[in-house]
Amino acid sequence: MTTKPKKKAGMDAEAVARMMAAQDVAEPEPEVVTPPAAPPAPEPIPALAPMPSPTPAPAPAPTFDPGKIDGRTLRRTGREPFATRIKPNTHETLRRIAYARGISLAEVVELAVAAFDKKGK
Repeated sequence: MTTKPKKKAGMDAEAVARMMAAQDVAEPEPEVVTPPAAPPAPEPIPALAPMPSPTPAPAPAPTFDPGKIDGRTLRRTGREPFATRIKPNTHETLRRIAYARGISLAEVVELAVAAFDKKGK
């Protein structure tokens, strides 16, 4: 087997010194610039009388929209995930109950389970 010749460094010490000397010559020292004095403070603006705000009309009662309400939109809780398949009319009923009471779907299921347990005993 033949040994490969060792690679020589790309630049020797003299080349590095020449390169550094050329950079020192090429880069002039930056000028020190002092910032201008701060401008005088502006004159205060006289206070204006507050504008009367229009009175908002009372918001109409929200109508049931099954696409808007689910547990994520009401609040986050520390519950475990529970994925299941139910009939569409049961799902709509659960969402309607949740909307009417202002609770999440998980709370509706928990109330139903509690009622089932209470009735079964």
